[in-house]
Amino acid sequence: MAAKTFQVTIVTPDGKTYDQPATMLIMHTSDGERGIMANHLPVIGALSIGALRLKHEDSGDPDDVIAVNGGFVKFKDNVATIIADSAEKPEDIDVSRAQNAKERAEEIIARAKINHDMDSLGRAEVHLKRAINRLEISKTLNR
Repeated sequence: MAAKTFQVTIVTPDGKTYDQPATMLIMHTSDGERGIMANHLPVIGALSIGALRLKHEDSGDPDDVIAVNGGFVKFKDNVATIIADSAEKPEDIDVSRAQNAKERAEEIIARAKINHDMDSLGRAEVHLKRAINRLEISKTLNR
């Protein structure tokens, strides 16, 4: 019988932040949401700002949800390696900091629209997406 799990490793500039087996990895890519299970064909893809969902069926362990701010995924030989600028579990997210970042980004967006500053608008929209992602992931801690 084929293996039901595969190894998932997440690496950030701070080092390895996750290294666990999973039965399924669900991620947001530049092409939309994708899922990978054991024995999937090799894949390389760009990750978008969003949640990584790691399922652990049959193990009794709860599923993991991790906030990533983009990056890359490589899957080969039942190993998923994710390289991201940041990867945070719900319990590691500073909610007040994320809320402050969201509010700052919203203020910058409002000013940039008034001033027709497209560069600042684009950067602030990315910051807003990151902050909202972190806030949404932090809420999964209580589920």
